[in-house]
Order: sequence, then structure tokens, then C-alpha cells
Amino acid sequence: MIRRLWIGLAVLLIAAPAGFMSAPAGLEAAELLSHRAIYRMSLDRATGGSEVVAAEGMMLYRFAEACDGWTVENRTYLRLRYERGSDTETVWTFVSWEAADGLSFRFNARYEQDGNVVEKLKGEANLDGSEGAGSARFSLPDDTEVDLPEGAMFPTEHMLNLIAAAEADEKILNAVVFDGSSLDNPYRVGAIMAPLSAADTEALAKAAELPEKPAWWVRMAFFPYRGEGSLPEFELGARYRDDGVADEITQHFENFSLVLRLKEFEVLEKPDC
Repeated sequence: MIRRLWIGLAVLLIAAPAGFMSAPAGLEAAELLSHRAIYRMSLDRATGGSEVVAAEGMMLYRFAEACDGWTVENRTYLRLRYERGSDTETVWTFVSWEAADGLSFRFNARYEQDGNVVEKLKGEANLDGSEGAGSARFSLPDDTEVDLPEGAMFPTEHMLNLIAAAEADEKILNAVVFDGSSLDNPYRVGAIMAPLSAADTEALAKAAELPEKPAWWVRMAFFPYRGEGSLPEFELGARYRDDGVADEITQHFENFSLVLRLKEFEVLEKPDC
């Protein structure tokens, strides 16, 4: 179950910096900000039937413009405490590169629980042009190939599409996204969006010590593309700006939820290409 957290965060936060996409008519394409951020994790709520009584952790996140695309580095530590008094510690690391044209993607992930390596994932994916189909190949854990349908996209392109839709005052966006963080990829992602209040927009800017920019609340539901269930496998909520900076992220499980709040933020310089 907790592994779903890493998958969700990968899809949500791999949005990389300073990239462009085709925007709706009358709108300029979004330009995302290269940055390094640290988020503190805690238990948001727990309902009846949940054995989780406490949670604490940190996420170190960095995405940066490269001369040929964008790179992302993520290292997340989480400790959960249960009613029976036991703790579970998990560590997730993820590194990826996405081409500037959104057609190629490389990824490397490692998942540990209580000091033991549970899963390693590594591979690459390619699309046959904008709106074209493609394929992904996992070299770890096994040499496995996954077909990607027409219209599939990688995480940076997905975030840019979310921002463009929000700027166009659209409320819903459905997409197929491949992020390489699990063998269940790709995912059908349904998003609903709404503008943040003036107070929340100001609070987000203050958290990152940045000038105010348009910002939205987003709730995303994730369905395995090859699955047949009508219920999402997991859900995520977030507050983010039109430059891709998020100050609060919530992961919703069946009986509890976790919240990540921005604690440190640093703008990164563009490369000298």
C-alpha cells in the first residue's frame, strides 16, 4: 500500500522545469521553475479500521533543466507507527530524465523497507511523435516491454497539460501517463482542478519565498491502464502554481492519509548550454 505513495508522487512531482508545450489558443505555454525542495511528511488523518497512529518522514526533491531535457531526483524516507507498537521504515529513491520534446524517458527507482531492498526498477520509454503510441522497456527487475497507447505522455508533459488546462479554466483533465515507478504503469489519471483562494495563493508564494503567481488545487485519481476496476488505485491532492512549484501534497489511502508540507526551497540556475 505505501508503495502507492511513491508512485503517486512520481506522477505528480516529476513535473520538470523550464519546458514548453502547445498551449490552448490565446495562452502562452507554461514555463516551469527549476528548483530543489524539502518536504516534511506527517499523518493527515486516520479513520476507523486503520492501524496507523503516527507518521513522519522527509522528501528531498530536485528537478532541473538539462540541455537536452529535464532531470529529476527524489529521495523519500517514511516511518509509520501502528497500534500494536511496531514501526515500518521505507526509503524510496527515484532518478529520471525526460527529453525536451516529451518523446523519450529514462528512469531508475529503488524501494527499501526496514533495511531490505524490496524492488528495483530501471528502463526507458519512447513515443512515436506527439499523440503517437510507443513502448516502455524495463531492464530491471526483468527484461519486460509494455505498450503505450496513442496519446500517452510522460510526467513533465502531463504537468504542463494540467497547467495549460487550468489556465484555460478547464475543470477536468483525463490522460494516460507513464512514469516508470511501478510495473503497473501506465496509469489512467483523472484530474479535477480549481483556482486557489487569494489567501492560499499568497501562502504558497510565502512558503517558497517567491512572487505570487496563479495557483490551483488539484485532485488526481489513478487507475492502472490495463486494469478493469471502476475505483482508483490511489488518489493525490496538491496545491501548485503555474511554474510547477507545490507547497502541499496529500496522499489518500483507504483508511488514512499523509500530508507533505514544504519546509525548504531553492531556485536552481539554468544550465549554460
